[in-house]
Amino acid sequence: MNGTDYPADATAFNAPSTVELEPGERADVEYVPTRSGTTFLLPILAVSGWQGSTYEVRADGQRIYKEAEIPPTDIDDLAQTFYPPESFDTSLTVRIRNVGTQTRSYTVQPIGWETETGGE
Repeated sequence: MNGTDYPADATAFNAPSTVELEPGERADVEYVPTRSGTTFLLPILAVSGWQGSTYEVRADGQRIYKEAEIPPTDIDDLAQTFYPPESFDTSLTVRIRNVGTQTRSYTVQPIGWETETGGE
């Protein structure tokens, strides 16, 4: 399965969320599947990219994108981030730190789908 194939029982998901961080602040933006008993498949995870910021991503508590100074993909690109798509059953947490000197607004946009078949 590649990032554009999805099973018939899939429910599309695209839920942007925006946070504003002062210098030195951190935010954890969390997403959970909207249906019980499903697996969320995540080919694209876009986040606003700012100099003086760090980004880290965890799926079901496991790090899938280690802390870095660049986002998984920029919100202006929406390029496929994970090939094959990453998956999670309970939660996706995007941690953003503003280590710069200016207040910044960050938009997090996971794009994927939920399925009862786990993408098989």
